[in-house]
Amino acid sequence: MAAPIGPMNIEVMKRGLTQGFLASWCVGLGGLTGDVLLLLGIYFGLGEIMQVNWIQIIMYIVGIILLIYLGLQSIGSALTFYLKLTTENDMNRRSAYLTGLMIALANPISLIFWFGVFGTSLNILTSSHSVVFSLACSFAIILGLFLWNLNLVFTVHFSKRLMSPSVMRSSMFLAGFCLLGFACHFTVQLYKLIISLV
Repeated sequence: MAAPIGPMNIEVMKRGLTQGFLASWCVGLGGLTGDVLLLLGIYFGLGEIMQVNWIQIIMYIVGIILLIYLGLQSIGSALTFYLKLTTENDMNRRSAYLTGLMIALANPISLIFWFGVFGTSLNILTSSHSVVFSLACSFAIILGLFLWNLNLVFTVHFSKRLMSPSVMRSSMFLAGFCLLGFACHFTVQLYKLIISLV
């Protein structure tokens, strides 16, 4: 579930290239925290609230603004890029963690998946199996997300040493344009939602 390239994976890779291992991992941990919060929300009935149209509109707007900001930040970093050893400090890690958390909580892809696909699957699972089994399956999903994030962080960290400065700069440009592309996609989805309500 975590493997498809989306805003979270792109931000993890970008942070790994520009700020190092710990900042990249903190983005992943922030995203994992957001996923756990969404999972808890499903268990406590938040899924029905997320079906309200005006809440969906607000979440789309927040997600679009966040992705535009991150995309422009990535392109700006690529324009001013120069090869240097990054000093990882608490502020970088805190900022990275909060970015990952915000992407997870404001990303319409995550919300649609967790409340649409997983919420439905969980209802079916709990109706045919015990609560303990449902919790074990949920824990397995969280463990899988954690392992995927760790895998991605290590891959970026070790492959970064093999990249030339021009490849790293191009990667940051590509990451920025991908994030802006996701923002455009969500803008179209928001437009369709608003049109369907009019």
